[in-house]
Amino acid sequence: MLFNLSLKNFRKSIRDYSIYFFTLILGVAVFYIFNAIETQSAMLEVSRTKENILQIMNSILEGVSLVISFILGYLIVYASSFMLKRRKKEFGIYLILGMKKRQVAGILWLETVFMGMISLAAGLIIGIGLSQFMSLLVSNLFEADVSAFRFVVSAKAVGKTILYFLVIYLVVMFLNTFAVSRARLVDFLLAKRKKEKNLLKHPLLCVLIFILAWGILGRAYYNVTANQESLATEADVLFQILLGCVGTFLVFWSAAGFLAAIMGKLPGIYRKGLNSFTVGEISNKINSTVVSGTVICLLIFLTICTLSAVFTRKDYKEKEARILAPVSISMSKEMTDSVTVEELVREKTDLTENLAEQESIFTYQCADVTRKTVLGTYYDEIKDGYGSYYAKQFGEEKAVLVKVSDYNKMAALYHLSSFELQEDEYMIVANTPKDMENTYNMGLKRNQTIDIRGKTYHAKYDTVQEGFLMMNYDRTYEVFILVPDSVELKDTERYKNYFAAAYKKDSKAFRKEVDLHLHEQLNSADSTHAPVYISTQSNIYDDTIGSSAMYIFLGLYLGISFLISGAAILALKMLSDAADSRDKYVILQRLGCSNRNIRKALWKQNGIFFLFPLLIAGIHSIFGIQVCNEMLSIYDSGSILPGVCIAAALVLSIYGGYFLVAQVCSQRIVEGK
Repeated sequence: MLFNLSLKNFRKSIRDYSIYFFTLILGVAVFYIFNAIETQSAMLEVSRTKENILQIMNSILEGVSLVISFILGYLIVYASSFMLKRRKKEFGIYLILGMKKRQVAGILWLETVFMGMISLAAGLIIGIGLSQFMSLLVSNLFEADVSAFRFVVSAKAVGKTILYFLVIYLVVMFLNTFAVSRARLVDFLLAKRKKEKNLLKHPLLCVLIFILAWGILGRAYYNVTANQESLATEADVLFQILLGCVGTFLVFWSAAGFLAAIMGKLPGIYRKGLNSFTVGEISNKINSTVVSGTVICLLIFLTICTLSAVFTRKDYKEKEARILAPVSISMSKEMTDSVTVEELVREKTDLTENLAEQESIFTYQCADVTRKTVLGTYYDEIKDGYGSYYAKQFGEEKAVLVKVSDYNKMAALYHLSSFELQEDEYMIVANTPKDMENTYNMGLKRNQTIDIRGKTYHAKYDTVQEGFLMMNYDRTYEVFILVPDSVELKDTERYKNYFAAAYKKDSKAFRKEVDLHLHEQLNSADSTHAPVYISTQSNIYDDTIGSSAMYIFLGLYLGISFLISGAAILALKMLSDAADSRDKYVILQRLGCSNRNIRKALWKQNGIFFLFPLLIAGIHSIFGIQVCNEMLSIYDSGSILPGVCIAAALVLSIYGGYFLVAQVCSQRIVEGK
């Protein structure tokens, strides 16, 4: 009998709590998909660089999965407690009819098992199917060869999903059983009459707190954007995060009273139709979800910032890679001996016949020009910030000089701008991060001259010009002083030799063979020369593509999980409030309100309730995205829009989808269907 009753109740639960059931299935599917990436990517043909990144990504995903399991666990526990609350009167009737508490707990336990088994099975089936599309996404992002693509089921991902899900569900069953065993009969019978506490707050106090909250948030916004240079320590950054969290909490704490106070001053709107009733219901909803609303708002904020940043980073880094790696290969070597890179390539490799365009130049260092002499008086202003020892080392380090004609040779090969200098001019060329570039720009503004061999040279530009000599994965701290060819630089002052070339035969197989053996050939164990640093276009592209893909998968995993959790909690809250408020709507119908007006009021209150956390998160994100881009060294503001659009589309699809389903279900509950 208990089994049949449990099965009947389970069928009813699926119909009444479809959002809960759907969320379980979606959570299992997402968990499996991202944990199956390792197996899906194993059959893809990728380079060694991408393979290493895939291994790192899989290791990180395992750690993130643990965090996600806690998030999904909290969601399941919350939803289960909601379902238990809605059915306490039913359990009370069972007890009146003669059932014992352990039998009621057994019914609940069997229903939970049914729900868990079916949602786990359905989630795994959907996850296994969608993971095949995920493998195609992996191959697209990593630009891998999918000729060996085949349908794969990851036993490891299935096992991990089942294990985490069982642990979560065992906790849920224990908590539900404990709640039933400890409750009294009167608690069951009167559960429907017990509403969530809605503490009334003084409207004037709410207005003051609301203004104070936005003042706190405004201070945090200003500090992390326009005033970010003042954030010198980690404690300063953490304090801004704390300000953001406190400000958000106070906004939610005061929002209901603020809304009521403002609407009360607008009688033409407040007293129109069912607006007064709608405002009261919105206030009740927001007042009863201050903490959860704050957390959901912050989760949405993290999702928007994370997704925007990772997609923006991908677009920006791909543009940077095309600039920073314009030819097939570049190499450099310190001239502590007389051997050049070109001589080593000719002697130790078979590359010579496969090289098309190529250039080889030298840079120099002389005692006349140090960083201190280049920065001039600005160095005296900043040296204390470096610490005495480092400041001395930084200031006394010799600057790197390049003859302008030599630089122009490399610039032509790299498709960079070339320059001309008069006999008494010099300039600074670099491709450095913004902090170093700003340092030299300030130095150029304070100090326009340097002395070399007793002759004074004037800066042609008062800012650092874009340029580099060695291809790299990212911007480096190498800074070059371009000087006229007439400057006497001795062979003994040679600092480095730079060599760059384009391949005649540039097939994927050839690049892979070169990348695999070139380092061993030029830097063999028996070498007596200084080491040769090698940078290839294919490795830079692979690193850029692989790291961007890794960030995207992590961002999607966290973002989707955060959105599902936040939207599901709000949706369940909407259903709970609809059930609690059904009697109010019955009274409205008896007073003559049409179903059309009641539906309109329900749309307003649920829409504002669902939109409010998203609106606050969106305002946070305007400033948060700038901070994320700064942290990820994304300086091109033109790259932001695609990432923001992708993040917005994902947020609106998941968040909006939950709202529409919850709205339809709420409307059915209110209408008694």
